[in-house]
Amino acid sequence: MRNRQVARQRMALLLGLLALPILALAAGCTRSSQAAAPRGTAVVVFVDFSDSVGGNDRVGFKREIEKQILPWLQPGDSFLIAPIHDKTLTEFRPLVEADLPQRPQFNGWLNNVMKYTREARETEARIAQVKESLRTQTAAALGRHSQARYTDIFSSLLLAEKLFSADSRNKVLILMSDMIEDYPPYAFDKMPWTATTTPKLLAELDAKRAIPDLRGVCVYVSGVSAPTADLANNIGRFWEAYFRKAGADLHPSRYAHVLLHWPPPTSCRQDHRAGGTPSWMAGPAAS
Repeated sequence: MRNRQVARQRMALLLGLLALPILALAAGCTRSSQAAAPRGTAVVVFVDFSDSVGGNDRVGFKREIEKQILPWLQPGDSFLIAPIHDKTLTEFRPLVEADLPQRPQFNGWLNNVMKYTREARETEARIAQVKESLRTQTAAALGRHSQARYTDIFSSLLLAEKLFSADSRNKVLILMSDMIEDYPPYAFDKMPWTATTTPKLLAELDAKRAIPDLRGVCVYVSGVSAPTADLANNIGRFWEAYFRKAGADLHPSRYAHVLLHWPPPTSCRQDHRAGGTPSWMAGPAAS
């Protein structure tokens, strides 16, 4: 009787030892399957449709979107294009908008390999379809001939805050504009610029609660131009101070006549302390 009990105990111990590798493998598979999916990026593009930005400029914007931005988009990213015009805030409507599906996450303990492979292929096909649809929609939206009298950039930035506020992904804001605000009571190309202009403007906007919270947002500007180099420098210095006050990450190298230093790093602050001459001060040759 005693021999039988000892044999059972030995057998139970042996089975327990044999089960340990299997349990460890199962735990490993479960942990890997529960690993967070890639965070993704929310990309918002505001395109200037005012009189100061011509059709040729928008052809360039379209090329940058098609050749640089859309190919870079990854599964789980979102993409939105909206206009800058004289009714930016009151009649906001995205011109282009889509979310790219996430890739399925493989769980070696629970998933069927063949099923996962099929779902992965279907997802890749869906991503390709979404990107192609975005190209078609972008071409149609930026090919429109409508032009607005005013350029309400400030309202676009307030909208950007709302668009990003509930999003936990990385955030990238791209402004395709000459950055000449021209909406009452401001007209950047007609007002005198002195040493006190920028701080006075920022104080006025702050008092009106017209400076958005863009903390954690990486900002790019493409299309910067002005009638004179002096005006371009003054406007560039204003926007640099404005985005700093808004908490956004706009490195001077990303404020330019064309889209430079794309794609963004995982954290835009990685290059926030980089030196060099701002692109808007170097002139068109820098782009």
